[in-house]
Amino acid sequence: MTIKKLFTLMTWALALLFSNVHAAVWRINNNAGVNANFTNPSSAISSNLVHNGDTLYIEGSATNYGSITLNKRLVIIGTGYFLSGSNNNSGLQANPNNAVIGDISLDSLGTGSVIEGLQFNNIYNTYNAQFADSMVITRCYLSSIGNYYPASGTVANKWKVNKCYIANSVDLGGATSVNWDFRNNIVGGTINLSASLDTANIIRNNVFRSSVNIYNAYVINNTFVYFASITLTNSVVKNNIASGQPSGFSTYQGTNGNSWNYTEAQIFKGLSGNSYDVQWQLATGSPAIAAGLTIGSVVTPDCGAFGGPDPYVLSGIPPIPTIYSLTVPASIPSGTPSMNITFSSQNNN
Repeated sequence: MTIKKLFTLMTWALALLFSNVHAAVWRINNNAGVNANFTNPSSAISSNLVHNGDTLYIEGSATNYGSITLNKRLVIIGTGYFLSGSNNNSGLQANPNNAVIGDISLDSLGTGSVIEGLQFNNIYNTYNAQFADSMVITRCYLSSIGNYYPASGTVANKWKVNKCYIANSVDLGGATSVNWDFRNNIVGGTINLSASLDTANIIRNNVFRSSVNIYNAYVINNTFVYFASITLTNSVVKNNIASGQPSGFSTYQGTNGNSWNYTEAQIFKGLSGNSYDVQWQLATGSPAIAAGLTIGSVVTPDCGAFGGPDPYVLSGIPPIPTIYSLTVPASIPSGTPSMNITFSSQNNN
């Protein structure tokens, strides 16, 4: 048995211990010589063997797994992101390759799916189709959330997007968002949830690095960088911290715990000597420390993605056991009946 096969089997065994025993679990791996159930998630989703409620574990690879159409209710779990190289978080996975796919296209048949610990490009509705509801996107690295010529009256209901690193935008392009739970994310581009029928969205404990346009939401404990223009219409706006004096925030400055005119360096650690996501942790003495509105039993939490009762998790490591260190013999004499293997694992709840 090769070391690669041994490692992936050990990872798989640990994952199985914590999987849902009432649904099937499928292993996705496109590395040569690995005996997985499928070599790509698209084949798994289209297979008659894979049913609603099943789980797809997509293992680390240097090769992109390609785009998918999510038309079943599935749990899809990757390996995290920012796992190796400059400004990344090393030592979190023994296999430093991310599980990367292309775009995720979905419609109502994907309602209730969970996407976790995965790196992908964009997620959007299938052409001229309704959005899926009750989607959970957590601990993921993605480019954007959007739509593709949505059907008339398209509503995205009860989405939970949390602990994600969103490199670019969140923009439903006129589709309606209702009962969204959008929290503890780092958003590099614009967020536009401003449809006139948007209702009851919670926007909490995020880092926003560009323009924000939100309608009819509860907006608390966020941090805004200086170049963000902010439009918050018909919304409750409390305990947000802004660097500089972003356009549109003057209405809230000095009331309900909202404050501005700090430098970015005063608020955040910064990229120098840190990873891409660690840079958005709060600096020593940051004005965002303990500046948030109380959430449940968490009194005066920090503002930003790392604050509150369910903070951002570095590299989006999924909440299953991971092997972060593995040592095997370099060679084994012929006929040796056994060998010593040392590995270290940890839970990631």
